[in-house]
Amino acid sequence: MSFVCMAIQPIIKSTIAGTSAMTLFSYLISEKKYENFREPLVLADLISRLIPTMRKSDAALEGWLLHYISGLGFCCGYHQLWRNGKVKPGILSGSVLGAASGVAGILVWKAVFKLHPNPPAKNLKKYFGHLLLAHVVFGAFAGMAYKSKMSEKNPDLLSK
Repeated sequence: MSFVCMAIQPIIKSTIAGTSAMTLFSYLISEKKYENFREPLVLADLISRLIPTMRKSDAALEGWLLHYISGLGFCCGYHQLWRNGKVKPGILSGSVLGAASGVAGILVWKAVFKLHPNPPAKNLKKYFGHLLLAHVVFGAFAGMAYKSKMSEKNPDLLSK
């Protein structure tokens, strides 16, 4: 059991670091640009429009959970690349993986807005441009956190 816990620690740490940094970035840009680029709140809005009887607080909680679960999904994919030695974890690889994740994320968000019966009015070009940058932030912080956790567990592992 402790092996499983040890194996998942870098994934959890990179998920929390990457998703939290991305979210902070989105909140700061939202304030600066006077637009809602806050992914958890956009998710909550989509959920509450889909299920109007749901309490706003429940939709907000689900939006946050979906946001962090998505981050976990991306970090599990990054982990496969980093663990197998195909790519070294760090800021650069994380940024590149984040950009690729941003493209994937944009495709998912496009589908969500297209398929949703009552999507909020949003300038999607601006939103998708922001999402790409936010995912680069996500990847960079996920890469730093993963590298930090792995070097903490085995300092010689990352110097090879």
